[in-house]
Amino acid sequence: MTGVKVNRKLNLVMVVETDNGPVHIHSTPISREVFEDNFLVISRAFTAVYTNGLGPVTGPRVAALLLKQEAKTLNVWERTQQSLMAEIYRLTNVIAPGSNGWEQMPFDVARKRGILNDDDAAEVENCIVYFTCASSIHLKAEMEVARDGLKTLWGALTTLSNVTEYMRSLPTLTPEETTGENPTTAMNQ
Repeated sequence: MTGVKVNRKLNLVMVVETDNGPVHIHSTPISREVFEDNFLVISRAFTAVYTNGLGPVTGPRVAALLLKQEAKTLNVWERTQQSLMAEIYRLTNVIAPGSNGWEQMPFDVARKRGILNDDDAAEVENCIVYFTCASSIHLKAEMEVARDGLKTLWGALTTLSNVTEYMRSLPTLTPEETTGENPTTAMNQ
């Protein structure tokens, strides 16, 4: 995984180097209602990151595993999968090269199509669960510190783009058509 970006709206953007080249992941935070419905398991997973000494370096590598562990401890894993994880997947889009340039699709679709292999999908899932927990738990005043941590530890940049704007900002995948003329020669005629 390379550049991770978090914007003021807390949309997470990651570039994942896959076997078939880079794909972009865009994830938005869960709603207040989804948080309130799952606050205990989210809080416990986020707390587990820090009480186990993992912090923002290792936490994004294992957060989904910790969420699953905490949900099983609370005996709510099935419910967590059907509500929280389903919502996280719904709010996460993959932007990958397609036959006509960049193609946007839900995270689950990208996994099913093999655009993300199991290892890439697990890496993304852990990172977006960490992002979900952090953006749900941190106070607004603490988010600046969290963003700075992501900038420092992950080389993160900030962006105000939603998924559509972000996709439009990506370089074109199709090569520009040329006339065969040298641009300098054509201008001098």
